[in-house]
Amino acid sequence: MLTIMSLALVGAMLSSIPSQAQAAGSGVVSHAFVPVVGFFNPAGNELLEVEVITTHAGFWLMYNAYDFGGGFSAGGSGLIPTSSVIVPGASVNAGNVMVKLNVDTCDLTGFTTSYGPCGTIDVTWVELPASVGGSYATRGDTVQTFPGGGKMETNGQTETFSALATGTELGFDLPTATIGELSNKRTLP
Repeated sequence: MLTIMSLALVGAMLSSIPSQAQAAGSGVVSHAFVPVVGFFNPAGNELLEVEVITTHAGFWLMYNAYDFGGGFSAGGSGLIPTSSVIVPGASVNAGNVMVKLNVDTCDLTGFTTSYGPCGTIDVTWVELPASVGGSYATRGDTVQTFPGGGKMETNGQTETFSALATGTELGFDLPTATIGELSNKRTLP
């Protein structure tokens, strides 16, 4: 099974997980977990992608689903309710960070369905310890510019761990042992 390990982030956007911090008086996210998964099914005829980004306005969801054999495709992005994402307290690099996403995009006012139908996305990511799934870290400044004028600036540290992902996207099941990523992003002083 081919696993897509990173997806493009969607513009300078969003923050507000209750257990995550935001710099006082700013739109800067000082700490966030960013779960992402993208994969082909074992037959190679379905491609699914899900990513949740923490922004100063809340959570931003981006998804795509392609069934090359069945002619189905769907995609969308937008803000989702904070209650759609659960991050129980955990310690990074201990193999116990979990992020749960459960949302029906059909119920969200203002959510953009770019093509195809809206629907339920129910995915759970569970971090694998670095000794099992590997990890990598980056530190420094990054500026990413998007079509239409959006821009994301990052000053900080990102630790990325493999994560076991389970669940469904628009009725498509994630195959057993699907590996995604869980990034721990922190702003540096």
